[in-house]
Amino acid sequence: MARPILILILLLAGTCPGAPERATETLTIVSANLSATASQAYEEPGIRILQALKPDIIAIQEFNYKLGNSQDLARRLMGPNVHFHREKGGARLPNGILSRWPIVASGQWPDPCVRNRSFAWATIAIPGPRPLHVVSVHLVHNRSERRIAEARHLLQLIRDAFPPDDYIALCGDLNLNSRQAEVLGILTAWFDDSAVPADQEGNPNTNANRNRPYDFVLPNPALARHHVPTRFRGHTFPGGLVFDTRLWNPPPPPAEGDDSARDLQHLPVMKTFAIPRP
Repeated sequence: MARPILILILLLAGTCPGAPERATETLTIVSANLSATASQAYEEPGIRILQALKPDIIAIQEFNYKLGNSQDLARRLMGPNVHFHREKGGARLPNGILSRWPIVASGQWPDPCVRNRSFAWATIAIPGPRPLHVVSVHLVHNRSERRIAEARHLLQLIRDAFPPDDYIALCGDLNLNSRQAEVLGILTAWFDDSAVPADQEGNPNTNANRNRPYDFVLPNPALARHHVPTRFRGHTFPGGLVFDTRLWNPPPPPAEGDDSARDLQHLPVMKTFAIPRP
């Protein structure tokens, strides 16, 4: 009789509400192609939107700024202590990564299908036992067969570069017409798209007309298991947030109600992860 009682006591102890929970670090990752259509550079609406979201990490596309240099834009988006990487070589539409944690390695891979940008990557020293590798991409907008070639090439580059047990996030403008596109099937053979971001009305599409899923934050399995709902301004978004200022009354400052309609082709996507601390 003593042994069953001991087992019962141990089981009850394991479910005791007073048992300490493992500490986690919550981080948010945003994919953002919020440059103005006419200038293909960041102007006040896109800047205000990202300032309102206050993400920990931004995978940015079309990383251009007419009123200063890339450091000036990075500081406007995330403050004076921002760490950032912008692809080198004079690309017309460069990709990049911004982070509130140190970037310990960075680089870029040539995109075989376009000449005005590369695939940018950065390794970030987030709190916890593993680094986070973020890849910022902008796939070609025309000819789906070229996007398919890009996706296959990109996936192989990522798998060759980073250990699968590290945290990896593939983010950016994939220029997809639907979630049934072959490109997404190729990428999600290794990355996870089970958590689908949406707005307050459940719309997951991220182009200005809200009918195409252009923008993504795709975690690898090691990172995806730590996905948690995004909580923002009193709302909970189970799969993550698609942020459209037109749906907020009022929008969080400094964003303005019609920022998403001001010459922007995209909306930002944000996902949240709770990373175990050592």
